[in-house]
Amino acid sequence: MNISPLNYNTQKTAFGHKISTNSGFTAKEKAIVAGSTALGVAASLAVLAKCKGYSLNPIKMVKNYKNSYFAKTPFLAPQICAMGAGTCLGGLAGGYIVDKNPINRKAKKREAVMQMGNISIPILTVDLFENLTSKHGKAAQAVGTIAGVFTGVYLANFLMNKLGNVLFKNKDERGVEIVDFSAHFDDVIASASYMSPKSKIVHAVSRVVPAILVIPGFEVGTKKPDE
Repeated sequence: MNISPLNYNTQKTAFGHKISTNSGFTAKEKAIVAGSTALGVAASLAVLAKCKGYSLNPIKMVKNYKNSYFAKTPFLAPQICAMGAGTCLGGLAGGYIVDKNPINRKAKKREAVMQMGNISIPILTVDLFENLTSKHGKAAQAVGTIAGVFTGVYLANFLMNKLGNVLFKNKDERGVEIVDFSAHFDDVIASASYMSPKSKIVHAVSRVVPAILVIPGFEVGTKKPDE
């Protein structure tokens, strides 16, 4: 494990906004984090499927893929929130495996809190705004879902910063940047699913949502202070 000797009592714990592309982890360590994150997402899907009465037998799932939970279920607010929990917990577990530094672990825990809010709150506001506008036509529905994403991103940032400061006794906060909106492709797909629930194209495209949600979990697992 590539962890330099550190004075854990004096290391700065600022909560930055950088993407961890040069985090100092080896390829093997990053693979462990990616694997644990993907496992977390898969586990959340398995729980959702089991709760709906679907079989988790791999052979049956492959043979009858068209009728499997993954193939049939639209990925809306409940599913995205569940997968968000799975990816954050999976990423955090992988991060703990490869990184024993307590300061880095604290940064990972705070990132997990931040990412949970960033995943769940925008999709919940999309769901709320869609319900409020669905009776007023497609145009109003489209405006409402887009407004839901923007509202949710700012609301999540505000609430998770405050919660993180309370939980981790820090005063530094992360601001909203343009890159934050690019990370909400899952919400855009969900918005399309709300607006066109019978569209086969939208449904097919939405199958990439679980893969997209691996990214924030990986960020959790590779998070370090000042990144």
